[in-house]
Amino acid sequence: MKKKKIVVILTVLLMLVICAPVRSYASSGFSFPSWSQLQSSANGFLNKGKNNNVSTSQMSNVFLPAARILLGFAVIVLVGVTIVMGIKYVIATPEEAAKLKQQLIGLVVSAVVIFGAVGIWTLAYNVFSSIF
Repeated sequence: MKKKKIVVILTVLLMLVICAPVRSYASSGFSFPSWSQLQSSANGFLNKGKNNNVSTSQMSNVFLPAARILLGFAVIVLVGVTIVMGIKYVIATPEEAAKLKQQLIGLVVSAVVIFGAVGIWTLAYNVFSSIF
């Protein structure tokens, strides 16, 4: 009962703190820009994007090395984990082998995700490069 009273008191105090008025010391010299100023600023932003044409080959030159490094790292990790799990499976008791088979599901799923992502990326790149 005493615990309930403490919780109620703390809740009431929290609500009072949240609802307490807050003074603002913001400068009164600030004014919002007019609609025409906002529109011209937005059009300037859009025009900056139209002037920078980036080709597909430039994008592939930037992202392809990073993607290859990440894929290589993922393959090395997958091979390493597979080797470790294989060694554990060979020396495991039947109960431990059952647990390792459950962990193997996670390994297979991660391999499918990694190589599936590479496949989807390659497919999307080929489709969009032929369209554009």
